[in-house]
Amino acid sequence: MSRITLNAQAVENVDGEELRIAADNWFAEQVAEGFESTGGIKLGLGESDVTLLTGNFVLAKEAAELELDIPPIIDSDGVAQQLTIEQLTGLMLEYGQRRAALSVEYASKRQGTED
Repeated sequence: MSRITLNAQAVENVDGEELRIAADNWFAEQVAEGFESTGGIKLGLGESDVTLLTGNFVLAKEAAELELDIPPIIDSDGVAQQLTIEQLTGLMLEYGQRRAALSVEYASKRQGTED
């Protein structure tokens, strides 16, 4: 009869890698699903979406200061959403909270500390 000896560190590394892969897959699914605001506006959650929305918001704030038209945002369906600066600020806060919550949950899943 032969014996097999397992290296405890190797086992932990495999378990850790499985956690990371599962977390990465979960996060990719969440990003692909996107975000829908309480007002029904659908937005993407990918890095390019975050960048475009942030840029739009910075421009919108400047436009509002100069009393110019607020640039619309384009939702996930390709529809231009014309919002006031107050509406856009609320949307961005809601969006940011969702994205941050996803990041926290993702980090927990990767570390295996999820409740």
